[in-house]
Amino acid sequence: MGALVSILLSVGAPILAGILKSKGGTGGAIAGDVIEAVADRLGTDATPAAIEDAYRADPEIFTKTVRTIETDYAAIARAGAEAHMAYIELVKGDSDSAELLTRIWRPMNGFLFPVGCLIIVATVCSTLLSRIPVDASVLPLIGIIVPVMTAWAGVVGYYVGQRTKEKTTGAT
Repeated sequence: MGALVSILLSVGAPILAGILKSKGGTGGAIAGDVIEAVADRLGTDATPAAIEDAYRADPEIFTKTVRTIETDYAAIARAGAEAHMAYIELVKGDSDSAELLTRIWRPMNGFLFPVGCLIIVATVCSTLLSRIPVDASVLPLIGIIVPVMTAWAGVVGYYVGQRTKEKTTGAT
């Protein structure tokens, strides 16, 4: 893959080369996407060797094609960064709010969700271990609790994911 990175750098595609350099190897799904995009546009197999052969066959078409892809990837990266910064501003607005509920709803969700899960697990375990018969009228509660907990897990998961991005990018 090193030769392909060198070729991409030589034709003026530092973003694609950087992706291949940093995301290649194990877990390189993003690098695979880049290779597939380049191969698809060039009409060749999605292997570094086939792409290198396409470069040797016609460097001019290769350069134009790769620069087009580079521009597309740069636009996607900019849009993602702008969306992330807008989210950070939203969170900062929440944390600076004069309203108590607005300031604490995110951290409280992160705290209360595991507590709610623990209560459910403890209740189910104690019921099973004590062999208390469950009244059939209680069973419809499962139809309420499962979707509520699933939606709540989505909210907490999204928040945790965004907070992780903030920390890794050094935004907050």
